[in-house]
Amino acid sequence: MLFTVVSLCVYLLYTMSKDRTWFLIGKKLAGEASADELNELEGLLRSDPDMHYALQNITDLWNLPTPVNNDAEEAFNRHVSRLRSTTTDWDHPDEDPALQPGHTYSVTQKYSRKKMMIVSIAAAVLMVVIIYWYNSETKRAVAARPFPVVQTAEPMVVSTLNGSKSTINLPDGSKVWLNAGSKLSYNRDFGGDIREVELSGEAFFEVKPVTVPGTKQRVPFIIHTQYIDVRVLGTAFNVKAYPKDKQTETSLIHGKVEVQVHNQPEKKFLLRPNEKLVVKNSATNETTAGKADKTGSSHQPFVSLSNLTYKDTTVIETAWVQNKLIFDNELFADIAEKMERWYNVEIVFKDVKLKTEPMSGSFTTETIQQALDYMSVTTPFHYTIHGNKITIGR
Repeated sequence: MLFTVVSLCVYLLYTMSKDRTWFLIGKKLAGEASADELNELEGLLRSDPDMHYALQNITDLWNLPTPVNNDAEEAFNRHVSRLRSTTTDWDHPDEDPALQPGHTYSVTQKYSRKKMMIVSIAAAVLMVVIIYWYNSETKRAVAARPFPVVQTAEPMVVSTLNGSKSTINLPDGSKVWLNAGSKLSYNRDFGGDIREVELSGEAFFEVKPVTVPGTKQRVPFIIHTQYIDVRVLGTAFNVKAYPKDKQTETSLIHGKVEVQVHNQPEKKFLLRPNEKLVVKNSATNETTAGKADKTGSSHQPFVSLSNLTYKDTTVIETAWVQNKLIFDNELFADIAEKMERWYNVEIVFKDVKLKTEPMSGSFTTETIQQALDYMSVTTPFHYTIHGNKITIGR
């Protein structure tokens, strides 16, 4: 029976489509993955963003502290002492006596060892299957639990490296697409009377409308960033808030959002569909904000409202969700920052005048070399690649 269970479990493991990904995740958690295997894992996660959620769950389970049980250890030591007090020398057993005809000999010890080995293998295989099943069921059921009951308030953090993206299903049924080089965090008891997340980087949100049980009151959804807060009730929109960027952007596709700038808490900006709010980050705009702001304060960020930009029928501000890198008449320096996150490279300008050159382009599956070759046709420049560092000059 045990052999059948083990065989069935092993068969299930080998027929799973993501067995290679799980194998590499296991090596990463155990600290035994090589650099090539880590790169392979990153590629697999990039092709299947939903696995980021699974990796986060398994990592949390792996990092749980192991409880110390001194009573169990003391009981084991007492058991060993009783065994040693018997007439049998457990450390140096005597040789077996000669076999006697007609005598029945016990093979319980060997059978028990073999049985324990089979049970151990079965337990290990079943543990892997249970973890895989638990993660799959959790992802399928998460949308059906708008107000989960969780014991700990430790924040849940999902992050992406440059060159990768991820999709997140929040406990309330809302969905988030996380762009490269970004981080989203929220409490594990997410839900209740308010839904709040913190964003560093760029994300596209599809917020599910939720009402307080027993009432018609909508539960607000709030995104906190370094310079602005975005409050919504149920809509689709994009927030771009990379800490090192010159500005923070909120782009509304449909619905309605309310944006509050940290340096102007008394003002609230209401966005309608097809509108974009741009806030110059205070750290990069101290000398220009005063010129644009009617109050004359140089410490208030410059705020501008405009329509979304289109390339054919594609909204440029949210094209990355469709795995498209699009820029229209943007400065080469700003494009380089996007390409660094998109391709996981570092771009250095040897000729600083190239930074101010305006360019346009659209890329999906092109490599960084193909993209640069295309861009150099309209604006002549040369580039060299050493590892992940790209130097651009004339």
